[in-house]
Amino acid sequence: MPYISQNKKKKTNRSKKGPESKRFKGLFLHIIVLLFVSLPLALVLLVPTPPVKQIERPPFENFSRAPSTVHKRSPAKPKARKMPLPLVAIIIDDMGYDYAIDERFLKLPVPLSFAFLPYGPNTKRLARLARSKNRDVLVHVPMEPENKMLNPGPGVLTLAMSVDSLIETLEQDIQEVPGAVGVNNHMGSRFTADRKAMKYVLAILKQKGLFFIDSRTTKNTVAFEMARQMGVPCGERAVFLDHSDNRKLIEHQVMRLVRLAQRDGSAIGIGHPYVNTYKVLYKMLPIIQKDVAIVPVHRLVQ
Repeated sequence: MPYISQNKKKKTNRSKKGPESKRFKGLFLHIIVLLFVSLPLALVLLVPTPPVKQIERPPFENFSRAPSTVHKRSPAKPKARKMPLPLVAIIIDDMGYDYAIDERFLKLPVPLSFAFLPYGPNTKRLARLARSKNRDVLVHVPMEPENKMLNPGPGVLTLAMSVDSLIETLEQDIQEVPGAVGVNNHMGSRFTADRKAMKYVLAILKQKGLFFIDSRTTKNTVAFEMARQMGVPCGERAVFLDHSDNRKLIEHQVMRLVRLAQRDGSAIGIGHPYVNTYKVLYKMLPIIQKDVAIVPVHRLVQ
């Protein structure tokens, strides 16, 4: 075997590494170029763009007339006296149970009034929230109905109670609703038709400086008539807005309330914290305020 010097070995090894080194450098350059081209594209695809800010439609618009586009002044005309709008009060009954939907009603930017069931799990918290928004808070006192199968809930007043028990239960109901300025009846078709029972109730309300709204759950009610006789500030329901949960029928009842207010000068409507009732009021309150003024219910007590 011929002798190969060390120098020759080294030269041979260098010559073998040369092409491999060139291929490696070429591959490295290709990778650099590929990264240079693809990196901006990857950044565009992977980096999230900031969301476009959505401008929400204001839920309640000002329905005053748009200003005239004619700039030339016309001769001044004597101003006709503007008649005040008829007054409408809307009470939302059965408050204090479903916090989420109750809160949505409280957020409507109109002075609705709210009647809280005395032992609802969220009654105290929501009643305080309502008062912080300057809304009228009422105690929705459960009273005995004609139908014995119906359960008015805790704190109910019944005709079978002794006078002491009736008064004690009513006073506890009132204490359960902080900030209350009035009372209305929950159910009570049997109780509000009884003069003796209503006399005790109205005497306590007069003593405490609370007004009474007769929900008129029966045509035989004597509550409003007796409150007037006893000098208790009072009012009575003209329209139930949502005996049916059908949105079209609720809209019909809202317009009926408006027509009664226009006929009589004022009217009280009662609704409940249902989703469809909320949707109808959200839609219609801005519209009907062209024709009636929405006021707290204390404005309509006699």
